[in-house]
Amino acid sequence: MKALIITGMAGAGKTEFANCCTSLDIPVVQMGDVVRERVKQLGLALNGQSVGRIASSERLKFGNDIWARRTAKIVTAAKRATVIDGTRSEAEVAYFRRFFGEDAAVVTVYASSVTRYRRLMSRGRDDIPLSHGEFEERDRRELGWGLGNAIALSDRIVGNEGTIEEFRNRVGQMLSELGFTAVKS
Repeated sequence: MKALIITGMAGAGKTEFANCCTSLDIPVVQMGDVVRERVKQLGLALNGQSVGRIASSERLKFGNDIWARRTAKIVTAAKRATVIDGTRSEAEVAYFRRFFGEDAAVVTVYASSVTRYRRLMSRGRDDIPLSHGEFEERDRRELGWGLGNAIALSDRIVGNEGTIEEFRNRVGQMLSELGFTAVKS
């Protein structure tokens, strides 16, 4: 079963990449949703601080690949080529590569810090940064998890600084090249 693993800094466009996949009937599992579900299970407020704290504490308690292990179970249940959105560490990339073998491809979505901050501030989610300082803190936290290494291990990089149409076209072309277009059950 093919797995396309998406990584990148917060606000780079990973969700828009996933939306392109969904529009082609390619299943998408969002690792952030797995973390947010855990936060809800623990009865904590669903905000950036709680999500970040639980994401970090679960890594410390269960290993740096804990979110990949939990996500792989969901992907396996889908029993078809799937996109995994939100890989944040080298350990997660390594786990997915072991789990899916040669059927795994890692793609980084890239955008500048200025662009990412602007995008995050315009989101309607509960975990948006409350300040530029909180945005930088989130970047440092995620880089501390090994996100920079995950990005460095990518098989491909897709830039996202232009228009949404340009980005969607690049994503569609990449998906086609990787054999991920119009996947049917």
